[in-house]
Amino acid sequence: MITSKDVAKLAGVSHTTVSRAFRGDAKIKPETYQRIMNVSKELGYSPNRIASSLRQKNTKTIGLIISHGFNPLFLKITHRIETELAIHGYHLLISFDDGDSDKQWNIIQSLAAGQVNVIIFTPLIHSTADHNRLYSLIQHSPIRFIQLISNPFEDITSFYFDDNYGSYLGTRHLLSNGHNRILMIGGINRVEGYEKAYQESELTPPIKFSDLTGSTEEASYHNIKEALLKEKPTAVFSVSEPLSYITYQVLSDLAMQIPSDISFLSFDDERWLQLLHISAIGHPVQALSNVIVREILSYETSDSEVYPSSTSFKPFLIERNSVLPNNKQ
Repeated sequence: MITSKDVAKLAGVSHTTVSRAFRGDAKIKPETYQRIMNVSKELGYSPNRIASSLRQKNTKTIGLIISHGFNPLFLKITHRIETELAIHGYHLLISFDDGDSDKQWNIIQSLAAGQVNVIIFTPLIHSTADHNRLYSLIQHSPIRFIQLISNPFEDITSFYFDDNYGSYLGTRHLLSNGHNRILMIGGINRVEGYEKAYQESELTPPIKFSDLTGSTEEASYHNIKEALLKEKPTAVFSVSEPLSYITYQVLSDLAMQIPSDISFLSFDDERWLQLLHISAIGHPVQALSNVIVREILSYETSDSEVYPSSTSFKPFLIERNSVLPNNKQ
């Protein structure tokens, strides 16, 4: 039987270093970590010899880690998943990591120790060390993992919204209504769709993109207000509901009327947006939640290796009364 001592010998490191690597110790140099992983794969070594037996034990318990606790979209997804799983006799353990990669790491370890069947989470990776320790834990755990919203690990099943398509859809809608001066608020990870819409229209964005998200709500408010006064856009496109709420506050405080003074488009179709008749980019929450539940249920009948898959869901435009054709020069 191959042991960690065999891995240590071939990798040219100590037995302790191998153990630390499989525990995801962030202090190990990336090149050392990778060498240990390569040797382990070559020798067919895994520290978890009880993995197969644990997999066969269905505890009917799923762990879900929420990284954006104040984002209504994540709460909607959580509620839908919990409701569907309950029908099939599953329990959902919900944790909040507050966007902290260390906290997420500790939560995953706690959930794994409790022998949940599956962990659903949005990987938080702020450094190479974060990536290494998280990937090591996932690869050598008997628990199955599902990535939600983002998919930094290509060989782990993921379900997410194609938000670059959503930003493209929204920007195209504003451009088609004659708005060239569009202030996009937030969403460095969604700027690709924004730029694509301009390129297809053979236009150059007159307002240079800058993520206006601040470290606090007050900072975001200040950044958005400053950009509105400086850039004088004819339309605002906010790409997250929390930022949309702050943007609406700024517009109100500046006595700017929607849509007569400025057009307004938001990501995430929340009730307050519906009440104010604000156009939005919606997400197929029910479809995503249903597919995640089906994926979990499929594990009941499959003890063999599960091949990872990546499934994206396209957002859609909901037109209301907050976008008017631009007649300003």
